[in-house]
Amino acid sequence: MVKVIERLQMEADVQGGIILDSWSDERGVDRQLTDVKSYPFSFLVQSFLPQQRTLTGTPRMNSPALGGGTNARDSEDEGVNMKEVDGLLSEISVMLGRWSLYSKFLAGKCKDPELPDDAALTIPEVVTKSNLGRKVSAKLTSPYNVMSTFFFRRSVEKAFQLDESPTGLSLNLSKPIDGNAPYIVSAVDDVMYIVSAVIHKSISTSQRDVMASVIPMVGRVLGSDFVGMVQRKMRDESYPKPVIQGGFPPEDKIVSFIVLINSLDVANDYLARIITSRLEIAPGQSNGAAHSHPLAASFPFEHDLTFVISALNSLNSTFSTKTNELLSDGLQVLFNNVIKPRLRPVLADTFRDADYWRTEEELVEIGRQNDEDEEEILDRVQRRFEHGWETLMKPIARLMTASTFTTLMDNTAVYLSRVLEKRVWSYGGKTNAYGAIRMERDFSGIVSTVARGNYAARELFARVTQILMVANMEDEEWEELGGSGEDEGEDGIQWVLNEEERRRARNLVRE
Repeated sequence: MVKVIERLQMEADVQGGIILDSWSDERGVDRQLTDVKSYPFSFLVQSFLPQQRTLTGTPRMNSPALGGGTNARDSEDEGVNMKEVDGLLSEISVMLGRWSLYSKFLAGKCKDPELPDDAALTIPEVVTKSNLGRKVSAKLTSPYNVMSTFFFRRSVEKAFQLDESPTGLSLNLSKPIDGNAPYIVSAVDDVMYIVSAVIHKSISTSQRDVMASVIPMVGRVLGSDFVGMVQRKMRDESYPKPVIQGGFPPEDKIVSFIVLINSLDVANDYLARIITSRLEIAPGQSNGAAHSHPLAASFPFEHDLTFVISALNSLNSTFSTKTNELLSDGLQVLFNNVIKPRLRPVLADTFRDADYWRTEEELVEIGRQNDEDEEEILDRVQRRFEHGWETLMKPIARLMTASTFTTLMDNTAVYLSRVLEKRVWSYGGKTNAYGAIRMERDFSGIVSTVARGNYAARELFARVTQILMVANMEDEEWEELGGSGEDEGEDGIQWVLNEEERRRARNLVRE
């Protein structure tokens, strides 16, 4: 059988070679390769250069930041027709798919009959060393890899040239928002659509060499061009800094910065779903079995399936690492420049006349003088904080994705817990027993407001909670804990305060 296959392969080399040469000449593949290799990607290159300004301080007319230079872009497109490139990629992918089926057929015929039926196939030498195999590599695989790189990068460039941000967004809760969440730039949808198409087409070739080139390339372009463009916009166009020292950033900058943060988060989610949809095993199929994997039919040869799965997972994890790093930086900027400056006056107003040194009788008398009942006075700190907190956070929550807002809330809670702890210690020796009870009630109300909808945030206030708990313990209860020098007492309390801090908290109330 092998001898027969070798003779047939010799004829296939001749006929297949003629077909590939004729097709390559007819489609002008060499010309297309020359054009795509020389394409300058001017928009992307200029976008990463420092913005040039005229003597009057106005950005140049062709600045990528303004979406200008349309004529220059069009003239570049005339040199490389994207539809022609896409058409060539489709034709090559079909031919490579047929080549894979042909190779699989010969591998099955040349397979050692003593091997089990489910044993992995190996490409026979009659294929790997054939003239047609070498011609397929030179005329199909290599051009496909080169043109795929150009097609994807040019698509990313075009997406940012045509990029649009959502309109009608506002931090004013009285203004309705146009459109539906998530609020992201249009480039995200465009780029991720192309990512899905490029991956799908590459998988259809059933060629390991294609996957080894295209998948890492997608990761590089996403990491350098997509993430890089978003980062540049965050830094140069939307950075939320105050116009005057001591002021607040303009609303339009805050909104556009949030939109870019959302865009990174949604892009991360989109890519994860694209990869998962290619890798997940259908329900009812045996997990772990190679033949049950959705890509097994496309990559039947030994180790190819494992390699492709690894490449796709690597693409997902690498992009996620890049985006999460920029997301973390962006959320920190949003906290430092937007949340933190506004939170200070909220806290100042909250504790404006906090008087934890007064007795219960004194508070009742003050309430009588101001026509307030005792309950109103006791709830005053909580009400003030809740009003200031919701005024600050609700407009931002309305615009952000759920996951990015949760991270922003966690960052804010960490800062707020430190501020509250510092304030608690500042009352040391200045509050009475009744004041300590009120303080615990007030601070618990603040923690409940912050942790509303995110119960895990309560753990970030564990130090404040334990300081006030120790301060308000009855003497008998404290004695039962033995002033506890253990990290975990018999009562199961997991202490986050050390022994010295617990003793200090115990002395918070003046005698």
